[in-house]
Amino acid sequence: MIKLKIRDKIIGLLVFYFLVALVAIGSTLLVSWRLEGGAAAINDAGRERMRSYRIAYLVELYVKQPTQQLRDDIDQEIISFENTLIELEKGNPARPLSLPKDADVKTQMAQLRQTWQEAIQPHISSILTANNPTDQTLFLAQYRPKLEQFVTGINDLVSMVEHSNARATTLLRVLQITLVSLAFIGTVLLVYLFSHMVVRPVMRLREGIGRMAAADFDVRLPVTSQDELGELAGGFNRMAAELQDIYATLEQRVEEKSRSIETKNKELAALDKEMAVSEELNLLAQELHDSIAQSLAFLNIQVQLLQDDLQKDQIAEAMKTLAQIREGVQESYDDVRELLVHFRTRIGNTDLETAIRSALDKFEGQTGINTNFSLHGCAPILQPEHVLQIMHIVQESLSNVRKHAKASQVDVALGCTEQCVIDIHDNGVGFDVARDAGDSHVGLRIMRERAHRIGAELSFDSAQSKGTQIQLILPATL
Repeated sequence: MIKLKIRDKIIGLLVFYFLVALVAIGSTLLVSWRLEGGAAAINDAGRERMRSYRIAYLVELYVKQPTQQLRDDIDQEIISFENTLIELEKGNPARPLSLPKDADVKTQMAQLRQTWQEAIQPHISSILTANNPTDQTLFLAQYRPKLEQFVTGINDLVSMVEHSNARATTLLRVLQITLVSLAFIGTVLLVYLFSHMVVRPVMRLREGIGRMAAADFDVRLPVTSQDELGELAGGFNRMAAELQDIYATLEQRVEEKSRSIETKNKELAALDKEMAVSEELNLLAQELHDSIAQSLAFLNIQVQLLQDDLQKDQIAEAMKTLAQIREGVQESYDDVRELLVHFRTRIGNTDLETAIRSALDKFEGQTGINTNFSLHGCAPILQPEHVLQIMHIVQESLSNVRKHAKASQVDVALGCTEQCVIDIHDNGVGFDVARDAGDSHVGLRIMRERAHRIGAELSFDSAQSKGTQIQLILPATL
């Protein structure tokens, strides 16, 4: 089975629909061109009929009173008649002018040309070159019935062309109706296929993320395709399975650890035992909060953005958001696997400036909130473990902005002179520091604990409707 991406499927459908429409439009244009050519042929044939009568009129005048001017006029009309006759027979795409391709039309045109060359033109020449008036009068009398017969042939040609144009007009109307039908059917088909291929899987993904956010790790998504959405569904299912294993493993390990502490340290006080278990659970909770919970929250926002883009038929933005969702699912899956093996967050080799810029770019792309980064002095060179702790604080700050601040701008400044200071400021609604910045707020408490681990100072400055400023002062010996 060929693995096609959503983009390829959509482009394929659009190309197919375009080709069908192009064929129909091309046929319409061809029929219209033939109609235009037939109309020009009717006009030229009509002029040939009038020119035949004019030639006859000029010949009669010449018989009565021969002059060089009349002879020149007759010669000029004959030349014009023959040129038009040739153009009728051969056609002229530039005008356009063309006779229908019907066999009867071709036969009639050939007969007209033969009659002109063998009967009409030689008889005119005989009248003009006769030696006496008597012969001229005789030839003129013989010419009139032949002229009427020739004009009748021209009329028959015009009738044939008109009949052919009538059939072409009917065909043109049929093609126009077909185009309208194709537009309607194609639109309905595209809407149905788009809903089946994209909208429905996205809605299932959103529902699954909502259930997982509610701690329902038994949720699984059906994998109905091998495109990006199918890969998302498969990645979601793997993440759900890994999370299920993590929670089961955590519960088992906590139980085992508790039994071990109870068995080996019976002489320890109850307070010591409680603190040991609490510290371990707190560490695990921090790791889950920093990795999985934030990732799921960002994914939920991106799914909502994707739904909005699809409802607005913004295909380009939807594909961009879909790529971000796919990246987020992969990151969450990697976090889950690493938690299962090590019960800790990944430590990279990225420097502090690059890490902050990357976090802000990702934050701006996922939330639409404007960000600005400024560097004063030289960025410090830190150990990966220290960069990790600092970035967890920055990411938690950004997460709080997204969830609570209702801000439109976030400014992050990294200043390094005598010591390094990181300032994170938003223009959101702010909060009551005295009331909300206590230990009851899990995110702020974890930020303080991480700052304490690296010997840094963390402070909050906020007021209602005036935004929030978070300042992290790094130790000089870090």
